[in-house]
Amino acid sequence: MEEPQATVDVPQVTFKKRGAKAKSTIRKRAATPPPDDSDSGFITSEDEEGRQIKRRRKNAGVVASSTDNPKPRPVQVEEKSGVAVAAPTNRDDATKAVDWYDEDSEMKVGKTSKKQDDAAGPDGTYKGTANYSSFIQKNPDRAGKQVGPLKQSSNVRTITVTDYAPDVCKDYKQTGFCGFGDNCKYLHAREDYKHGWQLDKEWEIDTKGKKVSGKTVASANRNGQSTQDDEDDEKLLESIPFACIICKKAYANPIVTKCGHYFCEACALKRYRKDPSCAACGTGTGGVFNVAKKLNRLLERKRERERQKREAEEEVGE
Repeated sequence: MEEPQATVDVPQVTFKKRGAKAKSTIRKRAATPPPDDSDSGFITSEDEEGRQIKRRRKNAGVVASSTDNPKPRPVQVEEKSGVAVAAPTNRDDATKAVDWYDEDSEMKVGKTSKKQDDAAGPDGTYKGTANYSSFIQKNPDRAGKQVGPLKQSSNVRTITVTDYAPDVCKDYKQTGFCGFGDNCKYLHAREDYKHGWQLDKEWEIDTKGKKVSGKTVASANRNGQSTQDDEDDEKLLESIPFACIICKKAYANPIVTKCGHYFCEACALKRYRKDPSCAACGTGTGGVFNVAKKLNRLLERKRERERQKREAEEEVGE
């Protein structure tokens, strides 16, 4: 009869898997900081298995700033080949001092002023008076010659007045003669111009209630001799003052002197008692006054032409 076998207790082994929550409580080794010569745009980290992974920094261009003014870092001076190179500082204002603060002195002295050089000794050759040596010592800081407009003196005040007024010579307008001649500073004109509105107003007054009609010339003047004589008379009258230059009125019994100037008889005799010279040119008259027959004839022709012209205008107006 067999004996029953004794039961053997076998130990049971269980395997437990750690979860992610338990693994997060494990202390990790601190990451080693990157060396100074490494690229600042990359960062290094470890994954779950302990391998190092290098990633690119996303915001590498962002620079942190603060309101506090940090102390400036001391600038290190590197020596290369035995020559010391100094780093620029904020106090290097050599160019600024030359351009800003020395400007006034340069304007006073002049940028183009040259220092006086020692004159070379004479070599015994005559070079003319233009090359004479000057032994007068000049100021080396003097201002050189300036080209262009110069600065106006502060102690001299200049006033320029430009007169555009049409000043007409009164003597020439009244008599047609001026003692100054072409040297007179006033305008020699005898015309009386009217504005357009004045001419229009006069035309309306003259033609109001009247019938304006033209005049037909049946035949032209075949004899041109009278026209030529009128033109000659007009030219001669233009060379003679149309009024006496003494009384400034129309000629009354005109006379002519030896020098060819015309005056009224009464005016010439009255002036001769005080001054025997001519009132126009100052030449001595010698008491000789002749009757101006030619001027009387020209004035008579002029009055006749004006009368005929006035009668023709009246006939047209009717």
